[in-house]
Amino acid sequence: MKIAELDTPVLLVDEAALDRNIARLKDMTEAANIAYRPHTKTHKSVVIAEKQIAAGAIGICCAKLGEAEVMAANGIDKILITTAVVGESKISRLMQARTQSHISVVADNEDNIAMLGSIAQLSGMKLDVLIEVDIGQARSGVPPGPEAARLARLVKNHGWLNFAGLQGYQGRIQMTVDADERRSANETGLDKLAATIAAAEKEGLNVVIRTGGGTGTSPFDLDRGLLTEIQTGSYVFMDSRYAGIGWPGANAPPFENSLHIWAAVVSKPVPDRAIIDAGLKAASNDHGPPLVADIDGCVFEYGGDEHGILCMADGGEVPLEVGDKLRLIPSHCDTTVNLYDQYMVVQDDDVVDVWSIDARGRVQ
Repeated sequence: MKIAELDTPVLLVDEAALDRNIARLKDMTEAANIAYRPHTKTHKSVVIAEKQIAAGAIGICCAKLGEAEVMAANGIDKILITTAVVGESKISRLMQARTQSHISVVADNEDNIAMLGSIAQLSGMKLDVLIEVDIGQARSGVPPGPEAARLARLVKNHGWLNFAGLQGYQGRIQMTVDADERRSANETGLDKLAATIAAAEKEGLNVVIRTGGGTGTSPFDLDRGLLTEIQTGSYVFMDSRYAGIGWPGANAPPFENSLHIWAAVVSKPVPDRAIIDAGLKAASNDHGPPLVADIDGCVFEYGGDEHGILCMADGGEVPLEVGDKLRLIPSHCDTTVNLYDQYMVVQDDDVVDVWSIDARGRVQ
């Protein structure tokens, strides 16, 4: 099948560009002698996770237990759940998934640690736990320093838990446009993590895993060398927000946009306005509207749940007619992916495969 034959809207993945992105990160991490554990919250795909592991990833990250359950059921091993799993029901599910894959989890609360240990004991399997440290995100995580070391000691002393390490992540700085500003903020956060590592080691704890970072901070995380692994996610697809950030020695990251929305013109009521079949239900808007690819000066705006409106920045006629198809570059790959059930995998003008978005909607 040719791309032009596809019904719209649909997600396209350029497999060659995707593979180049995966290979590029492998080269970067190998050069720094730091491991990478990519985040599946971006793509939610078993096939892509398998590609990343085949290229040298030591495992994967999942943002939610539901994602981890899907990955474990499909043979993906060495999973880190990067948000706390809280409550008897969810921890019981965690330990069930633990029978299929080696799964570790973060915690930042004494009661949660106690329940993790109790249910691990009931299941008869030890569980690896990392303490999450707030190094600047101001979301979850204990304050840096002694409190994190105290919780790590609680994990260490529990007979059914293993203290695996520390997690420190700053999502809010990943898309800071200025590279120097992003580096400075990242160094401040890593200094807090370093102080926490020192506090834990002072208590006689061995901090084997030091995990965090993301696509935007990856060059600085690799330069610093404090982390033992980085949690890059968006690098496989990129999006218009990430494409706009600076990079050391360059104006943009060394990764390509491999993900597009394929849409069609369904109406052209006047020459200077074309209506397409991709609106809020086809392209997430949390980071702004998508960009129109391949048509200079063409601007997208949301026209409702099912429609997008295309105009030219100079007010001229839109060079498209009813039935024409076009690519959009998502502004945020993670949230756009979660709107779809599958990827149409393309090479040049051909559709070569279909991949399921296996963990789509797994938000529990």
